[in-house]
Amino acid sequence: MHVNVNMIRFRRFKKMVKDNLAGNFVQEFAMSWDYADELRLKNPRSTIKMAVNRVTPESPPHFKRFYVCFEALKKGPFKGKLLATVGINGNYQMYLVAWAIFEGECIDSWVWFLSLLTADLGMEDDWGYIIISDQQK
Repeated sequence: MHVNVNMIRFRRFKKMVKDNLAGNFVQEFAMSWDYADELRLKNPRSTIKMAVNRVTPESPPHFKRFYVCFEALKKGPFKGKLLATVGINGNYQMYLVAWAIFEGECIDSWVWFLSLLTADLGMEDDWGYIIISDQQK
């Protein structure tokens, strides 16, 4: 293609992309407070907690933790199932990617969950993903 990009332009472009991504994270973090408030409003007596870190009292908050325990699940009579997808980073630490509560374990619920997960993670290429169930089947 005969395109020459000098290092100064490359660094400028890289900084612009990083700043743009950081801006998106800041906006999404700000929306997590609204998400927690909406969960509290729609699910009374549920436990929804978010923890943040601040270097100084005046500094902006940095996300630390998010916890949700729905009232319907605390009581126990709810007979639904929970599916969770976790990822593993380079330090072999696990993190939550997606979760769903559904009526019971059957082909329809697995197809529903996996089709949503496949679309969200762009897994259409069938490469680099392992699915493990705890059912030992």
